[in-house]
Amino acid sequence: MSVAEKPTDSAESRTHAPHSIDEWIIPRSRWAILLEKLALTIEHPVNRLIGNYQLNPFYHTGTIAVLLLAIVGLTGIYLWLFFQFGFEESYAATVRMENQLIARTMRAIHRYASGALIVTTLLHGYRILFMQRFKGPRWLAWVTGVFMTFLLWLAGVTGYWLIWDQRAQLITEGFVDILQRWTTWAPAFMVSMVSAETNDRSWLPLLIIFIAHLALFIICVVLTWLHIRRLSRPRWIPDTHWIVIAGIVLLVISLLFPAGNLPAADFTQQPTSVDLDPLFLFYFPINKTWWSSALWITLTIVTVWAVALPWLRRKNAPQPLPVIVTDDLCTGCTKCANDCPYDAIVMVERPAEHRHKLLAVADASKCVSCGICIGSCDDYAITLGDVPPQLVWTTVTERLEKAKQAAPAGGVKVIFTCERHAVQGARPYLNGKSPKTDPAVEVIALPCAGVVLPSVMQRTLEAGAAEVEVVGCPPHDCANREGNMWEEQRLTHERVPRLRKAFDHKPITAAWIAPNEFERSIPATAATITDDSAEPDYLSARFFQWLNWRNFVIGFALLAAVLVAQVWLTGLSFTPVPQTEALVQIVLDAPAVQLADDMILQLTVDGEVVLDERVDAGTADPRFTTLPLAAGTHHIRLAYSDPDGSLSYTIFEDTVSADAGMTIQVNNPKQPDPLCPARACTDARNQITLGAQ
Repeated sequence: MSVAEKPTDSAESRTHAPHSIDEWIIPRSRWAILLEKLALTIEHPVNRLIGNYQLNPFYHTGTIAVLLLAIVGLTGIYLWLFFQFGFEESYAATVRMENQLIARTMRAIHRYASGALIVTTLLHGYRILFMQRFKGPRWLAWVTGVFMTFLLWLAGVTGYWLIWDQRAQLITEGFVDILQRWTTWAPAFMVSMVSAETNDRSWLPLLIIFIAHLALFIICVVLTWLHIRRLSRPRWIPDTHWIVIAGIVLLVISLLFPAGNLPAADFTQQPTSVDLDPLFLFYFPINKTWWSSALWITLTIVTVWAVALPWLRRKNAPQPLPVIVTDDLCTGCTKCANDCPYDAIVMVERPAEHRHKLLAVADASKCVSCGICIGSCDDYAITLGDVPPQLVWTTVTERLEKAKQAAPAGGVKVIFTCERHAVQGARPYLNGKSPKTDPAVEVIALPCAGVVLPSVMQRTLEAGAAEVEVVGCPPHDCANREGNMWEEQRLTHERVPRLRKAFDHKPITAAWIAPNEFERSIPATAATITDDSAEPDYLSARFFQWLNWRNFVIGFALLAAVLVAQVWLTGLSFTPVPQTEALVQIVLDAPAVQLADDMILQLTVDGEVVLDERVDAGTADPRFTTLPLAAGTHHIRLAYSDPDGSLSYTIFEDTVSADAGMTIQVNNPKQPDPLCPARACTDARNQITLGAQ
């Protein structure tokens, strides 16, 4: 049974089995195969609709994310030029932006690109997950990606916070709720916010939020660099057509659907309805409920698991085989070093007396065991582990001879394919178990399409195969980054080692298709490209698909539809809380004069005590308490008093009208009361806030 058919083979079984090229393939977990199957099911109609794999956005999520990050940064710089700091000033600045075409468009691009950045980052992470590209040397890219995803979300939240509208109001309340649940900092935070507003220093908290917003973006840029630093030839940005398509779509959508403004934050009134952006503010509907704690605990556990994933593995799980260079066979041609996607092979100088000037040296700490270097070496000087590369040809001859004996009149078509196809569409065809077809099919699985030497394909055809084909992943969707690109260039004479020109018109072909579409490669290729006036054009059958105007139009339309859906989601509205009652929020700063004796902080509503809290002598901690208040007119009194009631100092006492959903804020006098007993004096910073939920 092949590795693809049994992904959970143990390391012991591999060790004691006779050497086979199956040992080169690292078995993937069943959960990863299932996740990939789900992704392929979603991608299939996209591929069919666009008509060209090269414009499937799922294959370019990584580079599109970097492009969007750059767009977010550039538009953010522009918006910063017109921004002001302060509760009222920040909101007024965004209102002015909405009244100017360029600023309004830039703001919309900034918002929609930020949301698209989260989506593409999550999709990119999902692809990395099911391909299990987080193991070994790839751990750095995976871990930085996990942290970057979290920080991008947090940056988006702080961006909404800066506007100081109703969303910012709910973000503030949610932040205070988290502080209350998990820390002791909520009173100090609330005191500082109320003090900033009372003393006309609201620019300070907005400046702090802006600094956090900017710092998060800068950290994400640094993490992006770390994310790709171990790669050879990293692709920072997508191809030009993606830049043009994404830029035009963002511009058009932003002109048609401006970001707009919600009402300004008003902590004297809870909003009845707020537009929800579920990409960043998904937690709003369950805020201040026990579900909120469950959500954050779950997300924390998932994040910790994701960070630890590169080091979590089953007991006795097979390990990647190290790349080995046979020094005596190495000619110093540099092809393997040039082809390695992970910079895991370097060329060093040999002693002067040696007949070859250079020697390839493998760095096991960078190697991911993709095997692409094997397909670069005509001299069979490179292998993975103890499995010699000559076994590829041995396997071909054995299986070809066996298949020819039972083959129908059409002969045998030998297909070399990669591990992804082997566990998906090619699985029923492995080890001679393929359904009866004409020609018969013999499938040989390797770690990557880039492992296949052109000379092996030539020899396979000369050995009697009716057709030889390599089936790899679509462009930019290789699990090993560049294996499919290098193989395509080798077969089309653009990269060494090349397929000999004498085989240009021989039945050697390639199919660069999604792993769940393997059956498309089964029919004889000649039948699909032959017409009555010309010989089969086998050379053209080795190239990636050519793009045409129809592909671009449909790709443009799909991207626009996705962005419009994002805009629609951003505009979904919800009611934050039922407008049935009010709240009393007590926010007290620490007394300027320490209390001489233990005191009681007491709140009465219509003569009924609703809060009776002991305050120890010498305490200097701020206090923040929230209590429900029925809608209607109430007499409210907040006071310090002796335990025996002999002394009392009233902080606030008044009759107030608290309608459902309304917030009443009351501050204590600016100056200390001259009649205040020394034992219970408070300074001018003490205050009470009456609030509604």
